Amino acid sequence: MEYIVVYGAKINCEYGSTDSTFLEVPYDGCTIDDKNPVLESNLNIGDFVFCTLREQACVFKSLDKTWREPANCGTTEGKYITTKSVLFCQERGMLSITNPGQNCVAEVNGMLVVTDL
Repeated sequence: MEYIVVYGAKINCEYGSTDSTFLEVPYDGCTIDDKNPVLESNLNIGDFVFCTLREQACVFKSLDKTWREPANCGTTEGKYITTKSVLFCQERGMLSITNPGQNCVAEVNGMLVVTDL
């Protein structure tokens, strides 16, 4: 089961010294646990403090400008990202979701499913 990612989620870079978060998640007409879900086009991510690959301060730059492996569902603005989604940095790092920010709405076969009542 892949959870939909919402504002407040934790993001890990394999070369970052600490987890990061989304800096802004605009409202698209849907909320989960009173939080806005994250669309695949959202690259507004905080830095990971220090890049162990480059051995200097992290300045995140997306490689291809979109999250890979988004959900099959979303809005007219795009698909939501899930806990299986990844994003690549121009410096070769891979970003993944370590905490979706919620644990009650998942995507199963293209449908949003409530898992915790």
